[in-house]
Formats: sequence, C-alpha cells, structure tokens
Amino acid sequence: MSYQPPLQQFEFCQQQPELAYFDSAASCQVPQSVLAKLLDYYQHQHANVHRASYARGRTATQCYEQARRDCAQAIGATAAQVSFQASTTSALNGLAQQLPVAWQAGDEILLSSAEHHANILPWQRLAAQHDLRLRFISLDRASGELGEWQHLLGPRTKVVSLTLASNITGTRFALEPVLAAAQQQGAWTIVDAAQAVAHEQLAVTQLGADAVVFSAHKAYGVAGCAVLWLSQALLAASEPFTVGGGIVTSVTKSHANLVTGIYKFEAGTPNAGAAVAAASGLAWLQQQQQLGLHDYLQALRQQLWQQLQQRAWLTLLPTGKQHTPVIAFYSDEFQAHDIATWLDQHQIAVRAGHHCAQILLQDWQLPAVVRVSLAAYNTPAQIERLVAALDAGWQLFAD
Repeated sequence: MSYQPPLQQFEFCQQQPELAYFDSAASCQVPQSVLAKLLDYYQHQHANVHRASYARGRTATQCYEQARRDCAQAIGATAAQVSFQASTTSALNGLAQQLPVAWQAGDEILLSSAEHHANILPWQRLAAQHDLRLRFISLDRASGELGEWQHLLGPRTKVVSLTLASNITGTRFALEPVLAAAQQQGAWTIVDAAQAVAHEQLAVTQLGADAVVFSAHKAYGVAGCAVLWLSQALLAASEPFTVGGGIVTSVTKSHANLVTGIYKFEAGTPNAGAAVAAASGLAWLQQQQQLGLHDYLQALRQQLWQQLQQRAWLTLLPTGKQHTPVIAFYSDEFQAHDIATWLDQHQIAVRAGHHCAQILLQDWQLPAVVRVSLAAYNTPAQIERLVAALDAGWQLFAD
C-alpha cells in the first residue's frame, strides 16, 4: 500500500504508541493541524460572532463565515444553504419538530431498521404528538443491504429519513432511488450522513435529499459542531429550530420579526471554534483522500475481514457491496462486552454493545456485537495485534 498513515500528525500516536484505537466510527482522533487551528482561533480571533462593532468581533465573524464556506465547498454546496448545529442529534430533533408538514393522524414516516437512535427517537416523539405511523425498511440478513421499500412508500408518507451508512455493519446504502421516489410524490427527504462523511466525497445536491447532516467529530474535527445542508425549498419553508438572540430584526413585548435564510437556524452564540475545526478537519480529510486514504482503509478492512472469517468461533455481520471501513462481529461463546474488555487489557480500543441501533439487532436477534472501525492512524500491524489478542483470549477461556 502506497499510502502512509500520518501517525506523526496525531499526538496520541506519539504519547500512546501502544494504543490501537478502533472506535473512529464513534469519534475520530483529531490531527495536530486541526487542534492548532482551533487553538489559534481561540488565542487570536475569538469573540462573539455577528454582533460586535469592534475589530476582533469582525475577525471572529470572518473566521466563522469562512468555515461555513469551506464546509459547504467540501460537500458540493453553497454557504447560503449550510447551517452549523450542535450535533447531528440536535439537527434531527430540530427537523422533526419544524418540518413544514400539516400532520394528520395516520400520516407516515419512513425510516430503516439500520437507523441510529438519533434518527428514530425524534420521529417516535413526533408520531406520539400527531398519531403518526412509523414504517421501517428492513435489512437483508444475508447481504446487509436495504430490503424492499417500494410497498412502504405510499400516499400517506410525508417524510423519509435514512442513514447513508450503517454504524454497525458499515454498509453504504443505495439511497438515491428511495429518495427520488419519495420526492416525486412530495415527501420531505432527510439523510443522516454521519457515518459516511469520513469515507466518501459527499455531493449533497446529487443525493436527492432535502436535508443532509453529519457531525464534525466523525470527520477529524472536534465535538460540538454538525454541518446541516438544506435544500432551498426546505430552507424557505421551515421555521427555526430554536428561537433567541441573533435571528431577529426586531422584537416587541408581543411579537418578533425573524431573519430569513440560513441564519434563522442559528439562534444564540454558535460554537465558532468547533466550526473552524470542522472546516479544518474536512480539509485535512480531503488531502488524505487525495493521497490514497480510502483505498488504504479498504485494504486494512479486507485484511481484518479475511482474518476474522478464519475464526470459527466468530460470526461477522453482513455488509453490502459498498461499505465504510467498519466490521462488526459476535461470538456464541463470549459476550461482546467481555471481548471488548479483554481487548482493552491489551491496549486495543473497540466498541461493544447495541451501538445506539437496537432495532437492527432486535431484528437480527442479537443482544450485542463488537465493532471495529478504522481510520487514518490505523496500521496493518495493529490489525495483526487485534487478531492475536482475540486468539489469545480464545485459547485462554475456551475451555
């Protein structure tokens, strides 16, 4: 493999060289260049954005708006359609509450069984408020791909909200046909791209969705910032998710006149530092992809997949034709949390549990699975260490 993992760009690789971190689908580690950008902002540019008449305030605003332009460019969008939110979860909650739909009892929302709880619970709450029906596209147990969905999309479907990639299996779903069919009949369409953003070049205008959202901490940024893209139609028709300072033109004791455009979704003081880091993380990621990161991670994943397949005491969850560098597995002999604890004792960090996707595991009758997710700082040697530690645990406890 020609790609060289940039270990020197991650402080934890220098301070904890023995640590094999395999939980990047939850949160990526942060490159030094991104941390430097964040620190530089707080040291030299930080102030409250948009509202100050002094020079440093104008500088902070320029940094914040440049971050918006950079993030928009990274996903093939215009800055006027990109909003910074606190997280993917908060954005999905906001969308669920403020979608411009005249809800009637019996209306339907289409999800998939692969959704993260962040893309289920807001719709469950909305359904309880308006007596709506949630429908779920199942996943094929053999392939990991989306099952039949055509019969689930009907005249009562008002919203389709789907993840672009599973946070358990890593399958990158072919959403485009579903979204196109939904939009053709007038449903609003939402894509949770949190699991895909680090592994493909997002082109939000080509997905066929009205909203696309992802969290920066899954793309080598820091926590506290999500990028939300809205179609012109949804942007114009939606009310603000939160109201407060920064989104009004005038306020009286009984009434407020709100701003229009993307700024109406950013009430209060934004996390400008995290937005600056988000843009820096996406720029760093794009540079690494140009150097061959995608193919490198797919080769690492294939190395691990082939090794785990040879262990009869492990069962791998199915993945689709396209996938992120994520592998999930379980054992009939050992609990997932016990496997993760054993690996932790060997300085190997993996995630075990239901991964905030209980519906999928319920459908497949699995209590918990172990997930290994790969990123730019993982190496072939770490894959071998992982497999060796699994073998050592099996030899020690199998009898």
